[in-house]
Amino acid sequence: MTIRFIAVFFVLTFFALTASAQDHLVHTPWKLEGAYERIENIRKGEVQLAFVLDGKPFKDNASIDLELVRHEFSFGVSMTQASSLSGKAQSIYRNRVKELFNFVTLGFYWAARDEKNDLTRYNRMMRRKVEWAVANDIKIKGHPLLWHESLPKWVVDFKDPVALEKIIFKRMQDLLLDYPEIQYWDVYNEAIAPFKNHVTPSGVTRWITYKGGIYPAMLELYAFANKTAPNKIYTNNHYHPTDPEFLKLNEYFIDQNVGYQAIGMQAHMQTHANVFDEQELWDLVSTFTPLGKDIQFTEVTVTSSKLFNNWKDHGVFLEERKAAWKKGEKMDLPSLQHKEVYQADYIKDFYTLLFSHPSVSSITMWNLTDRNAWRGHAAGILDNDLKPKKAFFTLKELIKDTWSTKLKTEFNFNERLTFSGFYGKYEGTITVLDKTYQVGFIHTKNNIEPIVLHLSD
Repeated sequence: MTIRFIAVFFVLTFFALTASAQDHLVHTPWKLEGAYERIENIRKGEVQLAFVLDGKPFKDNASIDLELVRHEFSFGVSMTQASSLSGKAQSIYRNRVKELFNFVTLGFYWAARDEKNDLTRYNRMMRRKVEWAVANDIKIKGHPLLWHESLPKWVVDFKDPVALEKIIFKRMQDLLLDYPEIQYWDVYNEAIAPFKNHVTPSGVTRWITYKGGIYPAMLELYAFANKTAPNKIYTNNHYHPTDPEFLKLNEYFIDQNVGYQAIGMQAHMQTHANVFDEQELWDLVSTFTPLGKDIQFTEVTVTSSKLFNNWKDHGVFLEERKAAWKKGEKMDLPSLQHKEVYQADYIKDFYTLLFSHPSVSSITMWNLTDRNAWRGHAAGILDNDLKPKKAFFTLKELIKDTWSTKLKTEFNFNERLTFSGFYGKYEGTITVLDKTYQVGFIHTKNNIEPIVLHLSD
């Protein structure tokens, strides 16, 4: 009797734990075989520093205190939430962004930037965001030049594709030239989706049809972008990167020598079906690697609220939430304490695996805070009060500690100083003859020759 009870208890416990893992209540740690070694090999390298004092070498001992202050790899966050915050909340939000990230995505949705309206306030707001990012040494991505969603009603209703083409190209030109500081752009967001069942027909989809379909329309958009601003980093971004059509479109781009530099992959994990496991994520990136483009994870959502079983169930919630919003009510999903542990643990493995893949150049979190988070999910690493959740500290430990380089040592000033460090921007001080000098340099894979640091008053 006792043995049978123990056996039944063991079986029930096993299935309970298995179900919890499958339902994403707890995160089963990934194996990450070879990940740490790959990170050492592809994200770090040896650098040699040589020193000159007042224009000449100097024989004496010196001390150096260096730190990586900005990764070469882009750790990003979307700032599309920022517009809904003001005063102290806006200040807290921005401080958290610059505390952790070196890359931001700014939204230039057509519905928000409607040229038929007075854009004075909008332009001032976006200009301030750009200037803030530049002042804090943060790279910027514009999102997007064109999309079939988030359109002004007059664009949805527009019937003349010839006339709309001129308007589209004018919009693209204005964005590219008005914001020269923005180096990264999504050209057409979700290019294989314009004729999916969930997409409302619009002037944009009618223009695509007029051009002969998605492929020829995309060729014209990328050609215009490159002609207008040829030195940008252009991304082909999609919400469902496992769709075979997305791979097919990128292969077509390669065959046609389209001027683009990156393949953008979204990962909004809001249903059980959309949560990547380790093998799925690695296989996805590896499938696109032979194309020779950087891979950007452009929109990442790891939520600490409930997950829906599938898109159908999620769609029901979104419709109910939309109806509540029309009545002036909020219908957001609460953050759950046990899911905050899951969120932090999953993010740690997700980022580690992608950071270890040589093709991946950026990871962008789509929500910094649960406040006004996209689709009402508790997908931020700050809570509704802008206080850090467990995932914030987990990610900060990775970026600022585990994947950082600090060097503090004494050395012979007349000899080269060699060390291994993560690629990126370094700042620090050198003290020689009781005098301290500020120094800085960029460490990249291309640093074959020693970096010479000139010290002078």
